Amino acid sequence: MTGFDTVTLLSDLGTADESVGVIHSIVRQAAPHAAVIDLCHEIDPGDSRTAALMLVRSVPHLAPGVVLASLGRRLDRPAIAVSVGGGQSILVGPDSGVLAAATAAVGGADMAIRIDVPGCGDPPSVLHPARDVLAPAAGRLAAGEPIEALGSPIESTLLLPSLVAVPRVEDDGSVTAEVLSVTRWGTVQLNVDRETLAPLGDLLVAEWTAIATGSHPAEANAQSVQVAPAGAAGAVSLALSDDPFGLLELTVAGGSAAHLGFAAGTEIRLRPPHETVT
Repeated sequence: MTGFDTVTLLSDLGTADESVGVIHSIVRQAAPHAAVIDLCHEIDPGDSRTAALMLVRSVPHLAPGVVLASLGRRLDRPAIAVSVGGGQSILVGPDSGVLAAATAAVGGADMAIRIDVPGCGDPPSVLHPARDVLAPAAGRLAAGEPIEALGSPIESTLLLPSLVAVPRVEDDGSVTAEVLSVTRWGTVQLNVDRETLAPLGDLLVAEWTAIATGSHPAEANAQSVQVAPAGAAGAVSLALSDDPFGLLELTVAGGSAAHLGFAAGTEIRLRPPHETVT
């Protein structure tokens, strides 16, 4: 048994109580040689979509090893482990869609199992999935226990699909993108890339419904937006620029786009100024 020397953690546990520290301790008791890396623990409770997005963006840069993703207060979906990259890494988490996009991003699953062995919790009665099921499984895998020893094989093609949204090309040729997140710098990350928008040209109109805030109701907006040259920052008021992940983000020159009423899930229709697309 060779095991893994890195365990990476992603969860919605937050850091205000002892939960993350307990997870560290459980993993280290099983695999004291392994370094434990905290990727993020501030995902909104139960937000599998954001977790899936964060994981798929991160996997190309993560050290080989065990990746533990924990979402939700109850084990509403089976706990699974997925071997990827010819056994270079194993992803552990609920079968809630959080692992699917990351699995695809590294070439698909070599093997997948449903975690159902003693010492990794009894799923119907689990009250703390990360502590009682996922962390013990991650520790045992890091210590070198083979994946097939932790449960029953399942068909990897039947894993719950990822909830990460994809852009839509409408019948009139316009593109409906979706906001993935609004960053702390005030940029608005979209789920669309340059290739998808290329037929529309470099000068577009963005249409969206701003979220309601306080006394301000939701309202429709339309603004011109310039697609910035590849690798360049947007130089006009509202621009689409490259983000660090191969997609595009809305930026405001010299400021923040956060005040424009965007939130994760907001749809943005992108079209040419004169509706010339066919």
